[in-house]
Amino acid sequence: MQFHRFDLNLLIALDMLLREKNITRAAERVFVSQPAMSAALHRLRDYFGDPLLVRVGREMELSPRGQSLVDPVREALLLIQTTLGSQPSFTAATTQREFTLILSEEAVPGLLPAILERVSTDAPGIRINIELITQSALSRLEYGDADLCLCMDSLRLFDLRAFPETLHRTRLRPVRWICAVDRNHPTVGDTLSAEQYFSLPHVFARPNGSTVSTEQLVRRLLGIDISVHITVPSLLHLPLVLPGTRLVATLPERIAQMGAATMTLKTFPLPVETEPLHELLLWHKRHETDPAHAWFRDLIVRLSRGEM
Repeated sequence: MQFHRFDLNLLIALDMLLREKNITRAAERVFVSQPAMSAALHRLRDYFGDPLLVRVGREMELSPRGQSLVDPVREALLLIQTTLGSQPSFTAATTQREFTLILSEEAVPGLLPAILERVSTDAPGIRINIELITQSALSRLEYGDADLCLCMDSLRLFDLRAFPETLHRTRLRPVRWICAVDRNHPTVGDTLSAEQYFSLPHVFARPNGSTVSTEQLVRRLLGIDISVHITVPSLLHLPLVLPGTRLVATLPERIAQMGAATMTLKTFPLPVETEPLHELLLWHKRHETDPAHAWFRDLIVRLSRGEM
C-alpha cells in the first residue's frame, strides 16, 4: 500500500495543528515538545507545498489548503480509531472501553442511575465520562469528542432546521413540562391560571456557554415568552431555588418530582400549549457497526422504554 511518501505518524500532528492553529497547544495536546511539533509542521508544509498555518496579526489561521484538510483528516483518524478499537466479538462482562455521554439534565432522574447501575453490573470494564448538554454537543459528536448525546429533540435548541445526516438518532421518552412554586406561595393557591403564570417572576435554566438570552432559549425550547428574573446553570437547580420565594419555575416533570420528595413545592400543568418534546439519542454513523457502541446504545434505549 502506497501513501505517496507520506509518513502516517504525521497524521496525528496534522490533525492537532489544524484543530488548535497553534504549535505550542498542539504539542501539549499530543504530549510532544514544541520543537518536535515545529519540525512536524515543517515536514507537513514540505509535503503539501503549502504553509497550512499562516500568521494573521498575533494569531495563526489556516490557509485555504489547511482548511480543506480539517474534516478529511479528522474523519480518517476517527475511522482508524474506531476500527482498531472495535472488537469483532463483543462480550460485555470483559470489554475494556471508555465512552463520553453528553446528557440533558432532564434525563438524570430515573434514566441515568439505571444506566450506570446496569453498566457497573454487566460491563464493569466500561468507563463513562458524563457531560451536560451545551450548544456544541452535536459538533462534539461529529468531531469525535463524544460518543452519544441524550438530549431533547428540539431543533431550535441547536438553532438547526434539520439534524446533520451524519448523525443517527432514535426517539426515547416523552418530556412533559410543568411549572412549580413554593408550597406556601403568597399568591398562588390550588390552581395556576395563564394570567398568573405570565405575571409571576420566572426562574429558568441557561447552560454555561449558551450564546442566546434565557428568554430566547425558552422561546426556542417551548415556543412561549416569559419574563425571566433569575437564571440558574442547570435544570436540576430549579427546585432548589423556589422555597421561600415568589418565583415560578418551568421545568420537566421528572425533575420536579425529584425535588418534590425533599422540598416544599407544589406543581401545576403548564397553563399554555407547548410543542411536544421527546428525549433523543444521537450518535455518529461511524459507530453504527461498532459492537460495544451498539450494546451501549441498545442498553440506553431499552432502559428508557422500561424493557429491562
